[in-house]
Amino acid sequence: MARAKLSSNELTSSVGRANAVGVPQSSKQTILRRCVFFDRDGIVNRAPGPGYVTELADFSLHDGVGEVLKTAHDRGWLAIIVSSQRCVAKELIDLAGLELIHRSMQMELMDRYGSKFDAIYVYTGQPGTEHWEKPRPGMIHQACKDHAIDPGNSLLIGDQDRDIEMANRAGIGRTIRLLTNTGNEENNVVANQTVQSIGEMVVAVRELL
Repeated sequence: MARAKLSSNELTSSVGRANAVGVPQSSKQTILRRCVFFDRDGIVNRAPGPGYVTELADFSLHDGVGEVLKTAHDRGWLAIIVSSQRCVAKELIDLAGLELIHRSMQMELMDRYGSKFDAIYVYTGQPGTEHWEKPRPGMIHQACKDHAIDPGNSLLIGDQDRDIEMANRAGIGRTIRLLTNTGNEENNVVANQTVQSIGEMVVAVRELL
């Protein structure tokens, strides 16, 4: 099934390449762009602990994420989510439910900050999506292809070893790791920079961009 193209004012989910949820935008740019890649749970929104966010009411944006997003856009960078949501394959939520969460997130970001994510790539755990599973670099590779992104001049923000390793495998130039108390106590894959809070993350991104 072909993935639907989106206007700048809407977000839809489609079962497309590798049956993953994405927001593709065909690009004809000859100059490669820079991008801030975001893990979702724990970075964009409050981490659900050992489980998943399967209800819209349980999705809560981190204060400060909108500031990072707006800073990226103001300085000419793209902002893209690369997230693992195996809860789809586990049938804890369907694609429509996941789309609802992301649509609401985008609307809230636009209302509060005037910016939203340029694309959302999700590993759902469904058959045929193995090359998008973290720490494999498939999601980032696809995003770079879809949006003419230069990985070496891009940045990833994550909170798990698998996020940082995925970035390293994809050739991302710089990584920031947010330390939390929700399941990422292991820190075996060293990021270029480590921060203790969303506030520190905002400052670090502003300095880097």
